[in-house]
Amino acid sequence: MIMEKKEYIVVAFVNNQISVLNRITSAYLKRHINIESLNVSESYIKGISMVVISAITSKDTTERIVNQLNNNIDILNVNFFLQEELIYKEMALYKISPEFIKDSIFFNHFLNRLNGKIIEINDGYIIAEKSGSKAELDSLKMSLERKKLLISYARSGNVVLQREPIEGLMQKVS
Repeated sequence: MIMEKKEYIVVAFVNNQISVLNRITSAYLKRHINIESLNVSESYIKGISMVVISAITSKDTTERIVNQLNNNIDILNVNFFLQEELIYKEMALYKISPEFIKDSIFFNHFLNRLNGKIIEINDGYIIAEKSGSKAELDSLKMSLERKKLLISYARSGNVVLQREPIEGLMQKVS
């Protein structure tokens, strides 16, 4: 039986301790799964970090990873989701040729329709920022590449909020 592979997002709330991230990523390494996106940030609870990992794999494999992580004492809560089950964004920075401003239609489209922001302008380049889905950010990147305006590009990992309350997390912390 062939398992359908999709992008699954694992969200873990962990004690902010040395080696917890290593234990989480080892669960992927052990199964030869490439991590597409990894983001670690402070959560709304002091001393607790939120780890968000995105990987293309099967539901069964993701369930096994989550079950393994649930057995770790420093991992307080872990769950997995499809993108549509979360509120999520990514952010990208684009280093663009100053010629970008000369293409007034594209420049105005970037600012007004795509909700992009200009962070810095100088003689050698423009730094622009855009948040959105991976597809939106990649689409803008490809447009800039086609127009030969893109000098460099960096994208963050997924930043997510769960739509539903996280059951039992506060009890595990106290």
